[in-house]
Amino acid sequence: MSIAPDTRTATPQPLDRPLPQGNAPDLELWLTERVAFHLHRACDEIDPDTPLADYGIDSVAAISICGEIEQHYRLAVAPTIAYDFPTVHAITGHLAERLADKAKNDEEPS
Repeated sequence: MSIAPDTRTATPQPLDRPLPQGNAPDLELWLTERVAFHLHRACDEIDPDTPLADYGIDSVAAISICGEIEQHYRLAVAPTIAYDFPTVHAITGHLAERLADKAKNDEEPS
C-alpha cells in the first residue's frame, strides 16, 4: 500500500496553451501552477517564498519542472534549478533575467 498521491487520476494542466510572457508576474503564476501540479497541491497552497524542499519536492518533480521550463521558454536550464534557486520566487527571478538577456541578444543584429 502506497501513501503517495495517485498520479494516475491527476488532471495535468495543458502545456500547449500560449507561452507565458517573460515578465515576473506571468512567470511566477505559470511556475506556481507547474509546481502545484507536481506536488499535488492547489496553487494557493504554494507560497512563492517557501523553499520547495519544505513541500517535499523530489528529484522527479524537479526534473519535470526543468523540462517544462525548457519546453515552454526554449531556454536551457540546469536540471538542478529547483535546488540552486530553492523557491518559486528565486526561480522566477532567475528565469526573468535569463529571458531578458535572451530577448536582448535576439534583438541585436548578427
